[in-house]
Amino acid sequence: MSTPINKKILNSGISSVLIFLAFLIAINFLASQNPVYFDLTEEKIYTTSDASKDILKNLESEVNVNFYISKDLPQSVTSTKMQLVDLMNQYQDVTGSKLKVFYNEPENTPEKVQELAEIGIPQIQFNVIEKDKYEVRQGFFGVEITSEINGEIKREAIPVIQSIDSWEYDFISAVYSISRENEETVAFLKGHFERNIQLQDLQKSYKIVDVEIETEEENKGFFISDGKAEETSEIENEKEFVYPVTLIIIGPVEKISTEEIAIIDEFISNGGNVIVASESVAPDLQQNLSPIPIENNINELTEKYGIKINSDLIYDRSNSNITYQQGFFSVSKAYPFWVKALQDNFQEHPSLSGIQSVVFPWASSLSISDNEEYCVKSMISSTNQAKGMSDNYDLLPDSTFSFSGGSKKTIVAFAEPKDENSNKGTLFVIGDSDFISPEFLKQASNNETFFMNLVDSVSNSVNLASIRSKNIIDRPLKELEESEKNYWKFISIFGAAILINIYGILRITKRKKINK
Repeated sequence: MSTPINKKILNSGISSVLIFLAFLIAINFLASQNPVYFDLTEEKIYTTSDASKDILKNLESEVNVNFYISKDLPQSVTSTKMQLVDLMNQYQDVTGSKLKVFYNEPENTPEKVQELAEIGIPQIQFNVIEKDKYEVRQGFFGVEITSEINGEIKREAIPVIQSIDSWEYDFISAVYSISRENEETVAFLKGHFERNIQLQDLQKSYKIVDVEIETEEENKGFFISDGKAEETSEIENEKEFVYPVTLIIIGPVEKISTEEIAIIDEFISNGGNVIVASESVAPDLQQNLSPIPIENNINELTEKYGIKINSDLIYDRSNSNITYQQGFFSVSKAYPFWVKALQDNFQEHPSLSGIQSVVFPWASSLSISDNEEYCVKSMISSTNQAKGMSDNYDLLPDSTFSFSGGSKKTIVAFAEPKDENSNKGTLFVIGDSDFISPEFLKQASNNETFFMNLVDSVSNSVNLASIRSKNIIDRPLKELEESEKNYWKFISIFGAAILINIYGILRITKRKKINK
């Protein structure tokens, strides 16, 4: 009697398993046709941002994307490839037929190595551990992006795909660069011993030129500089004049003439944007940080718009560490003159999107005043425990600093036209030029992001600013008062012991009640 029942149960179980498997297959098929993504990262790294969608939807030309990814790669690289494919599928869903993606698996032949090297994709080495063996393999993990505009092939190469975290910005900025017919010009003023900065990403989005100012009435304006002002030809028609959308002035040492300032002022009046980064005092790095006054008269320009660079250097309780040699040892300690401006002291602006902190070494404070035509605003400030040192400078790291009686100091300010329909441009003033120097960017990468975002926001490319900020990972700790620090020290030292004792007392009390 039991055998038929067992068979019935068995058949019923097999049927249930088959139905469940069929259900899983159907769900898997539907998911493959209409994939659903869940991005749990705070910055939504794996989700296509609205800014990227805007750029992709408005492509001016067809874009071809050729990935060169070798076979037999390490598991970490293989997983990155899978994530790349998912992101590229998202991009294609936005653009449709204008974005064509190809996946190539190149061989490691000498011919292929040379061919890819010519387009900027090198052969690289991968360390692989398989079956208890350590191997070094060679292969490719790069991409070439091309577009044809007016019969000209424009191309960008990403030699090595470093991280999926920064992929969206790397890819979208490259696409934005090659798919446009016209690029905005961003100019760096030269001729007054300005600071040289090297930001490769700027060249992806803009035509970058160094310019000097011609003051002769018939040819006045900005002309491309070759870096040798004294050898510039006197033949006017040999000078190539340009009309930038943004002019950047970084740390001039010599005075800018009155005629040059008038031309810059006229440039702003005609809709041009200007970014000025300059302090009033700089430390001599060769002479124990002794102060050197900077007499570049840049205030003759900025004060017309209600912003003045003060003759001081800011020191703040919120700061970054400085590393220096002391005998045979390398010492790292908090250095108040390297002011770390935190998000709490940022004003809302596209260039600060997603940024948690910016470090300003040896910065001067700014004073802002009312202006009839321009609205003048503070953009980045110190904490309310900052002071300005204007004489008897002592910039050595071993010095003792007092922050009592401090106050907020403006470090970055801007002046924009009060009339929204005005064609006039905007002036940004940063009380520091060191913050963007190549040496300092090695330890404060957020500074580069802020500066790039600022250039984008004033040069009609706000979209790129919001994309670039997605992969920022700096999370600075909030500065606490001494009383708060002592409170948390007490909690961390005695808190756990107190909780264990309370738990023990409760357990003993409960047992006594049970035993009664």
